[in-house]
Amino acid sequence: MNRERRPGRIGVRALLASLVAGGVAVAVYAAAPAPSGSVAGAGSPDAMEVAAVAATEAMAEIVVSDVDGDNVDDVVAIERSTGKLWMYTGTGRIEIGTGGWNGMHHLAAGDLNGDTKTDLVAVEEATGKLWLYPSVGKGLGARVEVGVNWNSMHDLVSGEFTGDGKADLVGVETSTGKLWLYPGNGTGSVGGGSTRVEIGTGGWNSMHDLVAMDLGNDGKSDIVAAETATAKLYWYKGSGTGLGARVEIGSGGWNSMRDLAAGDFVGSADDDLVGVETASAKLFLYPGRATYLDPRLQIGAANW
Repeated sequence: MNRERRPGRIGVRALLASLVAGGVAVAVYAAAPAPSGSVAGAGSPDAMEVAAVAATEAMAEIVVSDVDGDNVDDVVAIERSTGKLWMYTGTGRIEIGTGGWNGMHHLAAGDLNGDTKTDLVAVEEATGKLWLYPSVGKGLGARVEVGVNWNSMHDLVSGEFTGDGKADLVGVETSTGKLWLYPGNGTGSVGGGSTRVEIGTGGWNSMHDLVAMDLGNDGKSDIVAAETATAKLYWYKGSGTGLGARVEIGSGGWNSMRDLAAGDFVGSADDDLVGVETASAKLFLYPGRATYLDPRLQIGAANW
C-alpha cells in the first residue's frame, strides 16, 4: 500500500452505495471513534443501515487500492461464477476484466509503472508467469509479462517496503518458507534473481493471507498475516529494509477468515483491514489504529 500516492479513501457509506449498485446484499455498521488512549477491543458500533438486494456470486482474490487514479480506494475482486474482474469505485461496480480471471491467482495492486494509478499483478496458474495489468483509469491496459516461475511463490502482496517511493512485491517461497522482497523500479518491472532480498528467514509457510498495510502511518508498508497453527493475527512492522519483531494484534479465530486485504475505509491515518468470514461469506472491516485493530464491522452480507 503506497500511502503517499493514495491520499483519498473510499469511506464506509460510499462502499455501501457501490456494493448495492453492484447487486450485493449489504449491512453496514458505522463505528463510534475509539476513546483516546484506548486499547485493542475498545469502541462499539453506534448506527446501522441495511440495503437488501439480490446478491452476486461469491468473490475471490479481493484487493483494495486506487486503481482508477482518483485518489480514492477501490475494491477489486474476481467473480467466481463468471471469471470476470469487477471494480467497486464507491458509485457502482465496473467490469474491468471480461473473463478468464479464474485462471489467475495471487492478485496484488500497486503503482508499478509510476503513473500514479494503481496497476494489478497476478500469477497465471497454468504457466506460472507473472503478469502486469496497467491501469488506464476505468479499466486495464494490455497485460505485460514481468516474471516467470511464480507458481513457486504464494501470498503475493504489493507495498512500499524500501522507502524509495516505488511499489515493490513481497511473497513467500513455498519450498523454503522464506519471505522475499522484489524491489520495484517504478517503470513496470520488479527485481528477481540476485536482486531479490530475503526479509523473512523461514517459517512463512505457517502463515496465511498475508497483507501489506501501514499501521502507524510512517509511509512504510508492514506485513499482517494469520498463523495457521494458532489462528492468531500478527503484525510485522516494516523498517524500510526489512521487518521488525512480530506483534500479536488478533488473539484467535483468524483461520475462519479468507481474502484479507487492506485499504483506507474510515479516514484515519492508518490502513484498515477487510476480510471474508468463510462460514458466513460475509465481508468484515477491521478499522486500523496505530498499533492494533478496532472491533470488526460487517460491511457486506453473504455471498462474498
